[in-house]
Amino acid sequence: MTIHSKVLEIIESRGIGEEMLEEFFSPRPRLAYDPFLLANMREGVDSLLNAVDEGRRIVIYGDYDVDGITSTALLMKVIGSLTDNVTYYIPSRLDEGYGLHRESIDRIREDGGEFIVTVDCGSSSAEETAYAHSLGIGTLVTDHHNMSESKAEGLIINPRLAEDEYPFKGLAGVGVAYKLALAIARERSVPGPLMAEVLEFATVGTIADIMPMTGENRTMVKCGLRSIHLGCRNRGLRELIDRSALDYRNLKASDISFGIAPKINASGRLGDASLGVRLLLSDDEQEIRECCTELIEANRERRRLQDEAYERGSSMLDDELDKGDFVVVEINDSHEGVLGIVAGKLREKINRPVVVISRNGDTYKGTGRSIPGVNLYEMLDKYRERFISFGGHSAACGFTIDASNMDDLRKALNKDIGLMLEDKSDLLDETHNCDAEIRTDDIDLDLAEALQMLEPCGKDNEVPVFLIRNAEVRGWRFLKDDDKMARFSLVTADGRNIDAVIFRNASEAYEAVTEGRVDIYCNIEINTWRDVRKAQVIAREILPAGNE
Repeated sequence: MTIHSKVLEIIESRGIGEEMLEEFFSPRPRLAYDPFLLANMREGVDSLLNAVDEGRRIVIYGDYDVDGITSTALLMKVIGSLTDNVTYYIPSRLDEGYGLHRESIDRIREDGGEFIVTVDCGSSSAEETAYAHSLGIGTLVTDHHNMSESKAEGLIINPRLAEDEYPFKGLAGVGVAYKLALAIARERSVPGPLMAEVLEFATVGTIADIMPMTGENRTMVKCGLRSIHLGCRNRGLRELIDRSALDYRNLKASDISFGIAPKINASGRLGDASLGVRLLLSDDEQEIRECCTELIEANRERRRLQDEAYERGSSMLDDELDKGDFVVVEINDSHEGVLGIVAGKLREKINRPVVVISRNGDTYKGTGRSIPGVNLYEMLDKYRERFISFGGHSAACGFTIDASNMDDLRKALNKDIGLMLEDKSDLLDETHNCDAEIRTDDIDLDLAEALQMLEPCGKDNEVPVFLIRNAEVRGWRFLKDDDKMARFSLVTADGRNIDAVIFRNASEAYEAVTEGRVDIYCNIEINTWRDVRKAQVIAREILPAGNE
């Protein structure tokens, strides 16, 4: 296998040794583990199949994000191949919130539900699973979130269980659901084409949930993308890809992240997440078209609400930064479903941990996003007793708190980050990382094609970032009467022009360009136009030359 020197440089810097190269680059990777290595898998499959054999009404209990939606559709398909007595329930983000709820269990019981299988939630639902059991409802929890002191009653399949020895801990919720499906297929006759179809769901959910694109996830996603490239077995997913102006034959992980996942997610953010499940389960062309139209419209409305809330939040940043480096922005009367995205965009703008709060009567709901080096979960977990509810991980959190406690929490968090800065003064300094430096003259189609060998890219296997020093820019033009995006060319030593584009902060970048030569942090991709393929530079940051 001949590998481009720049690709070799990147994989060596990422610690991918020779023994891993064949698996890493293989179009048909084989790194996958026996599903029965997951703790409680044998007992879980037995209890679920007993429920099937006894004719009990099985309810797949999901979550309203893409991971939960794809997990729900996956098990609906697989269990639905064994029994017609299966349905699903996804709580409302706005009315119920994440996870199992007693009220939801009551509704399931009223609808005749007798056995609940959770996906992407439930590990910490001790009271709720105990309540279900008291009503005679069996449970099987499948999840991937960190465990807490509160632990669900009954069987839990979660690679993060303390007693679990599964070799790969980075599965998404849909990854755990897929392993359950594989285990079921070992015990019962599940059609092979159906298992190939639900692998596409596992691919979409794993990418959307920003799981590590390494190990078993990489195998799963590579094989799932290959199924999509060969025609996409799921008709709803295929229609959504087509309606998103994407080519299923060349679909990449980034296309799912930015083109497909937001549309599936939009239904859960703004209203009824079951719309995404319906799309993936339907075989009716009219229903599929209608679901796609609704998802696209929901995503358009999500963007409008998000932009509106972001502008309001941005206008408050200066005042909040005067209070300290842990930024809490209050945005009321905005749609709750977009505030997490807004927190992330504000964090990017100021490189500080940001929590967006909104008031509802005597309480605040908060959603936060952090930066590398600041563990948001650990910071807030110190004050767990002040919250009505709280959860999250190092990079993101969500909570509900009594309004009377909010000011004290804000002051405490700003004091904490001040102490962190005393220990590490550069904690909040913005850093520009790159995988390798490159000359403009070295950018060509051969390099762009070679970089495709690193796909699928994602967390822990990011799209390579290059640094081009002292670049000459010409032909700058802003796009769509918008100062956020622009096209331009980079000039090589022999006078060639390399196509380039920047999709954010173009006006700030242009200020650097007008001063002369620049340093550019960028990705290198293939741009195809009318069957002509060229290398194209995607600029991430443009700085005056020599600033780095």
